[in-house]
Amino acid sequence: MSEDFVKVADTKDIPSSQMKSVEVSGEKICVVNVEGKYYAIGNVCTHVGGPLAEGTLEGYEVECPWHGSKFDVRTGEVTRPPARRPESTYELKIDGDSILIRKPK
Repeated sequence: MSEDFVKVADTKDIPSSQMKSVEVSGEKICVVNVEGKYYAIGNVCTHVGGPLAEGTLEGYEVECPWHGSKFDVRTGEVTRPPARRPESTYELKIDGDSILIRKPK
């Protein structure tokens, strides 16, 4: 395991179509499972700071629970306003049953 990556969860902790909030190096990150494929984007909505992991997930889109902004979990891009700025994305890999995220610089 590379020192650049940190374990944030086990795959069993995030069932398909579910999300989990984690923190890496002080950054809040939303880890998403879409049909067994995992993604990691910022967990603080770029509109007013809503907690994305507490929102809803439909396909590859996460919806903020506060004002309904939507983001593509693959790219972080805004797919529905009011948010205008994309979410940060984080490099994620699976090692056995462990979900690892590269530490932000």
